[in-house]
Amino acid sequence: MVTANKEVMAKHGPELLALAAEKGAQILFEASVGGGIPIIRPLMEDLRANEIGAIRAIINGTTNYILTRMTYENVDFVQALREAQELGYAESDPTNDVEGIDAAYKLAILASIAFQTRVHPQDVYREGISRLKAKDFRYARELGYVIKLMAIAKRVGDELEVRVHPALIPREAPLAKVDGVFNAVEVEGDLVGRVLFHGRGAGAMPTTSAVVGDILNIGWNIGRGIRGGHDLPPDRVMGIRPIDALVARYYIRMTVVDRSGVLAQIARLLGDLQISIASVIQKEADLQAQTAEIVITTHPSQERDVQQALKDLEVMGVVKEIGNFLRVEE
Repeated sequence: MVTANKEVMAKHGPELLALAAEKGAQILFEASVGGGIPIIRPLMEDLRANEIGAIRAIINGTTNYILTRMTYENVDFVQALREAQELGYAESDPTNDVEGIDAAYKLAILASIAFQTRVHPQDVYREGISRLKAKDFRYARELGYVIKLMAIAKRVGDELEVRVHPALIPREAPLAKVDGVFNAVEVEGDLVGRVLFHGRGAGAMPTTSAVVGDILNIGWNIGRGIRGGHDLPPDRVMGIRPIDALVARYYIRMTVVDRSGVLAQIARLLGDLQISIASVIQKEADLQAQTAEIVITTHPSQERDVQQALKDLEVMGVVKEIGNFLRVEE
C-alpha cells in the first residue's frame, strides 16, 4: 500500500505499520510529507546512525506562498490568501493550511520517525498565520529577519519540543531563502551535522514522483522476495515539553500612549518578570489619538514569563493594544 495521506499516518501510522508488518504487507508514505522531497526514507535509513537533535522545517506550501507574497510584495494576508486560492495553491476552505493543522500532522510524522517515539498531532503546539499583518513584515525586514511558518521538533534533555507557529528567522539562514510553494526540512544529527532537504512540497508532479517511487520500491521488494516494509515501533518514551517551558527571543508589537515615561514603565514591568529588552523600534504615531506603535524584541526569556507579561501589558493604562507577538528562531 502507498499513501500520501498525512492525517492518517500522523494519527494512526505506527498501528498501521505494525499491522502491515504482522500481515507481511508494506505501507510506504514518502509523499505524506514534503511532496517530492525525499525525507521519510532518509530519516528511516540513511540517517539512522545519527542521534537526531532537531528538525526545523517549512512544510506547507500554501502558507509559504502567502508569507512570501507578504514579505516581498507588502500585501496583506487576505489578498495573499485570495491569490493562493486563485492559483490553486489554497483550498476554498484554507483552515488546515493557514492555522498550521497540516504542518502539525507532518511534524508529528517526522518527529515520531526521527526521535523513535510516538508523537500525536495533539502533542504539537500550534499557531497559524492569520493574525500576521503587513507591518510585521516591514518590522521584520528592519530587524534583519523574515517571517516563516516554522515546524520545529527539538530534543531538550529527555523531553521533546514540538511546535508549529510563525517565527522570525535571520534572513541569512538557509530556511529564510525557501520561498513560494517550496518546502525545506533541516535535520540536525550528531554525526552528519545539519543537512537540508529542499524542493517542491506540493503539486501533481512532485507528489507523483514520491508516490511512483514508493510503488516501484514495493515492486522491487516483491521481486526480491522481501516481505514487509517500514516499521515504527516506538522504542523510546519521551515526554512532550510544554510550550511555557520554551526559552527564546520574542517580538512584541503594541500601540501605546505617546508620551514620555511610557517605555520606562513597560521596561520596568518586563524587568520584574526577568525579561530583558534587546531593541525598541518606534515608527508610527497617531497625532490625533496621541498614540504610537512600538516594537520590542527581547533577549532569551521563558515563554511563561512572556505570556504573563502580555497579560499584564494588556491591562496597563499606557498600553492601548497588543498588536502581535512572535517568537524568534535563531
